[in-house]
Amino acid sequence: MWPFKKRQTAAQDKFAAFAPLVLASDEVMGPQRRPVRFAYRLAPNNEHDSGWVFLSGEESQDWLDAHPPKICPIRSFLQMDPSLAEVLAGPIGSAWERDTGDAPWRRTADFEPCP
Repeated sequence: MWPFKKRQTAAQDKFAAFAPLVLASDEVMGPQRRPVRFAYRLAPNNEHDSGWVFLSGEESQDWLDAHPPKICPIRSFLQMDPSLAEVLAGPIGSAWERDTGDAPWRRTADFEPCP
């Protein structure tokens, strides 16, 4: 049995400080941000990843390909929009949407993420 714990890299330590993490579109970040109106959950990539992806609902796949989502702490989004807590308990594979930033969330049954 190996007596030493594996050391985390500096990048892993950096992410741990902000976990849990979400991927977020440029459209839902920054001073001109739109509200999160579409959220879906993938299988997490690591212990710090929540698996969630937050979008405004206006992004096309071409736009997302040109402007990939960024890694952000979930807590930042919860501070701006506490209603996101309603969807965070959703299982892997679930997707949620709403018509406006203050409308109630509803589960989307027919969403398939791009590979």
